[in-house]
Amino acid sequence: MGFSKTELLSEGRYRRWRGESSKDIDACVRFLQEAVYIQHPEHGALLFELREAQLATIAQVIENRYVMILKARQIGYSTLFSAYCLWLSLFWDDQVIVMLSRNEREAQKLLSKADYAYKRLPEWLRDRAAKRLDRTVMKMTFDNGSSIESMPSKDDPARGSAVSLIIVDEWAFFENAEEAWASIEPVTDVGGRVIGLSTANGSGNFFHDFWNRAVSGNSQFVHSFFPWSANTDRGADWYEVKKQNMLPWQLAQEYPDNPEEAFVRSGNPVFDVDFLREQTTSTPAYGFLDTDVQGTNRNPVYIQESNPTSFQQWRKPERDYQYVIGADVAEGLEHGDYSCLQVVCLQTNEQVAEWHAHIDADLFGEEIAKVAWYYNRALIAVEVNNHGLTTNKALQRLNYPKLYIRHELDGKTVYQNRQTKIGWLTTKASKPLMIDELSMALRQGLVVNDKNTIGELLTYTRNEKGQMGGSPFDDRVIALAIANQMLKFATAPEYKAPEDKYWTFDYFKDKAISEASGKKALVMGSANIR
Repeated sequence: MGFSKTELLSEGRYRRWRGESSKDIDACVRFLQEAVYIQHPEHGALLFELREAQLATIAQVIENRYVMILKARQIGYSTLFSAYCLWLSLFWDDQVIVMLSRNEREAQKLLSKADYAYKRLPEWLRDRAAKRLDRTVMKMTFDNGSSIESMPSKDDPARGSAVSLIIVDEWAFFENAEEAWASIEPVTDVGGRVIGLSTANGSGNFFHDFWNRAVSGNSQFVHSFFPWSANTDRGADWYEVKKQNMLPWQLAQEYPDNPEEAFVRSGNPVFDVDFLREQTTSTPAYGFLDTDVQGTNRNPVYIQESNPTSFQQWRKPERDYQYVIGADVAEGLEHGDYSCLQVVCLQTNEQVAEWHAHIDADLFGEEIAKVAWYYNRALIAVEVNNHGLTTNKALQRLNYPKLYIRHELDGKTVYQNRQTKIGWLTTKASKPLMIDELSMALRQGLVVNDKNTIGELLTYTRNEKGQMGGSPFDDRVIALAIANQMLKFATAPEYKAPEDKYWTFDYFKDKAISEASGKKALVMGSANIR
């Protein structure tokens, strides 16, 4: 019994849309453009007309196992990948597909795009291709063994299942981006494919670091960026309207023009990005400070190294110059935050040295003391929040003479006695002040020589609640901000250290007199006993 004309046409379309394999780019594109309907906000159901950027993307994801996409908002990529997953599931057996979103609501919305397209397929195609077996909002299961499951990022898609494709939507906004990747990564060991796509969410976070690895060729991911203009319905006039109606960081996040703008500006940076980009940094000298011949920190010896070390300097101490040190103390864990100190010269208004590494809080005090003695008895201010108390105690035990002292009111008493306490305390009141004054100091000529410090300044952002912080680290920023505060106090009388006679002629003379006096007292005491 032969096929009717209609049946022959349908069978021809089926074969044309299915193609020769799941890697048939032309077949996938034909299916998307001839059979898939998308939901347009103004015009309702429309056939999916792929733009040039979307055509290039389909080719890229079919030809590569690992793809990473940085994109502008609302250029149709969630719709594109939902339709692509539908094509794989309808025409090819055992395609186990997982789509990860940042929360359950987003997961449902993502799968609904595939569901919308499936319900509007020609009836003959739904009868001829794999048939759907369920009607849930989180999963589409077909009778050929294929499925599309949409889930929040907190779920683990890798355990107990052989996933053939994972799509990670808006990866940069996951609360657990690193944990999500740890869950996804095992899929790649058994032949699975990964497509990660997102708009930017500031720089220095996991997605940004992962993108940089792809760009530098240090990962298996191929990368693509698609700007706001990838949606060809938009023009310069459209962009100007958006520019007038949005804050700069919002515009950079939603509608970036290039990857750098997307990452750096989208995080609502605290410091002037253009200004920081114009700063010239330089390569430091590497080395370490060793104790003197007597085993003390008072006259440390600088030993230069050729490879990077914890201590780096751009300027050696000048005889008549004054220096200040700001220090941010971390917990000391190998994979946690870093401890950092910044040295700034009062006369030149310049960052002259930095110490940056993982170290226990008490041992950090010893390193700070060596650097401070080396830089002409620099005034030290250690942030006392949390582990900084231990570092300050270590400096006190070493009898370092110039530690920053803050004055506080004792609110426990009726009269609120004025107390003096050692160290810089970062509070809700003091943090905005020190950050604002650091921003002003930078504009007024504070020289930052370290490229890593510039990098942290660029990624230091303010969130919607006004809270400030760096991603992933901001220890260099905090240490520099504290050092900048100390420039106000460097010449104050209370921080003028007494003249150091250590290891001088006067030192030995005073020591001899002291020892002689001690012996005389001992003899007199013995005589009295008799």
